[in-house]
Amino acid sequence: MTVFQIKHFFYALVLFSLWACQPQGASSLIEQGGDSPQQLGPKLYKITGSKTLGAVLMPALLDAYLGQLQLEKLEKEHLSAGYLYSWEQAGRKVRLELLPKGSQAGFMALATGQAQMAMASKEIDDSLLAQLPALKQEQQLLLAYDALRVLVHKEKAEIKELSKLQLDKIFRGEIRDWAEIDLRFSGPIRLYLRNEQSGSFHFVQRILGALGAAHKQQENFDYLLQDLANDPNGLAFAPYDLPAGLSVSTVAVAGRKANLQDLQYLFRRPLYLYLDALALKDPFWVDFMAFCQSEEGQKIVAQSGFARVASSL
Repeated sequence: MTVFQIKHFFYALVLFSLWACQPQGASSLIEQGGDSPQQLGPKLYKITGSKTLGAVLMPALLDAYLGQLQLEKLEKEHLSAGYLYSWEQAGRKVRLELLPKGSQAGFMALATGQAQMAMASKEIDDSLLAQLPALKQEQQLLLAYDALRVLVHKEKAEIKELSKLQLDKIFRGEIRDWAEIDLRFSGPIRLYLRNEQSGSFHFVQRILGALGAAHKQQENFDYLLQDLANDPNGLAFAPYDLPAGLSVSTVAVAGRKANLQDLQYLFRRPLYLYLDALALKDPFWVDFMAFCQSEEGQKIVAQSGFARVASSL
């Protein structure tokens, strides 16, 4: 073996030894140019859950919060079922998806690590709470209050009030005709509800008991209100803040009209945000939760048709 061959052999041996002794993953970092922001790919955030919160209030809160951060290349894209926000932070792309799919879906996404934040129009169920055994107080935020209206078609506007017992019996299917409520009217009572993925469905069910009446479920309140507006025999539960021009009439419940500030109104309810445990370590989510509780955040709550938490304490 020549001197050149000997030197070349030892040089190759040294290189092999250095490669073999690298920490695991080092070669991939070299190939990708290290762990620079550009090589890590976009950072992904996701909010899902209640459509009551996700329709107007949450987009308004995100618009205001992200706007004040003066983020680089901030963009907002309207999706078929929500919004996609994107921006750059320290050279790295960040994407935030807002996809309202119902409170139950939000809880499941939180429990399975598919979202950092869940919006909810009811408190989390014990069955789902068991999947989040380490849920801390700081992971739950009381954001606002809503008051579900009990609505009938405008042709039934002379029906001004229903008792709790009457609603119970309608819900259970024991009262089926409007003549059993008011002899001036007749026809089968048709009940319109949100679907079982929604917190609204479970909230009403918790108050009125087991559902036994024939009914139609809708995935959002827009469709539900359209159904009611086209059905003179319909009855529905809907959020306090209604679009103008609907052919519907609000019915008082047990002597009380729907009122966001009335603590005794039967269908007044709290609205929540739930945060993933790991998200508590991310300044973005901690700051956003603080913004929602701030004076500016609560003004947006009121402007979006809900009751501020501060005014309810």
